Amino acid sequence: MKILIADENRAARTLLENQMDVLGHEIEKIEDEDELIDALKKKSFDMLFLSWTLPGKSGLELTKRIRKGLEGKKPYIILMAPEEREKLDLLGALEAGANEFLVKPLNKDLIRSRMKKAKIALDIEERGLTIRPLNTLKNEHESLRRMADIVEVVHFNIKKDAPENLLDWIASASQTLEQDIHHKKEKFYLVSFLENAMEEQGEGPSSRLFSRTSIKRIEEEHEKLEKMVKRLQHYVKGYKKGEISPKKIRDLLKEYKKLLRNHLEREEKYLFPLTAKYMDKETSKELMQRFDNIDESVGKEKLEKIEREMLQKKEKVEKKA
Repeated sequence: MKILIADENRAARTLLENQMDVLGHEIEKIEDEDELIDALKKKSFDMLFLSWTLPGKSGLELTKRIRKGLEGKKPYIILMAPEEREKLDLLGALEAGANEFLVKPLNKDLIRSRMKKAKIALDIEERGLTIRPLNTLKNEHESLRRMADIVEVVHFNIKKDAPENLLDWIASASQTLEQDIHHKKEKFYLVSFLENAMEEQGEGPSSRLFSRTSIKRIEEEHEKLEKMVKRLQHYVKGYKKGEISPKKIRDLLKEYKKLLRNHLEREEKYLFPLTAKYMDKETSKELMQRFDNIDESVGKEKLEKIEREMLQKKEKVEKKA
């Protein structure tokens, strides 16, 4: 592979260069923003080791610029954060365009580990490799998108007095699919990812990179969605009694479907590709057992019924729209 090393620290550049030479890769080194942009304009690289503290703009700002502003092939970016840095917003860095992370000081084992993760990522993308727990979550995302589609149609038609039984079904099915099933599975999945990532990084529970804090936004969105579903259940009861206006329900449905869609897209586009690289066979097997237990606690027949009803209701409301 053609690899570009962008770091202001000579020792870090040398360590990375030596490891890449041993692994048989073609290396270039630079140490500031101008050299980085110039190198990327002149040549295509497969991978970029980018320091968070590169002179000029921060590594995060440069990652955004590379992803949005440069033409041609974009490199696989490994963002290197200094050890003393405050807890990293992992999701924010992924949204900026980073593919992987390293915490300084670097060592040979961590560098080789990141190279392996890059290969796994390319295999997943190019050869279509699958990770069963992740596929389960993605399939549930599709169900939740269908729910959002139904909510959108109802939201537009609520001023015409949406059928109470449909509102009842949305409130109940959202609770089951999203809160009782999906979010519980995602919690186990994300905890397993963090544990595996911290172990591979050689970091403890107080990790400055892979920690609950690093995915705080995902957990905050889970909490917001849970509160919205509970509020929806309350509103539907009030609506049926004439105590809640159609406008209140309409506004809540609009807010709910928007957050749900954005949340699903954010996870699939940024978080899932990173977590997939840390799912080994043993972890996947354990997660699938946990997922099965969650399904059984709700009842697989009940879930199948909800899925059938969802397809029927989606088709029905779209015809009326």
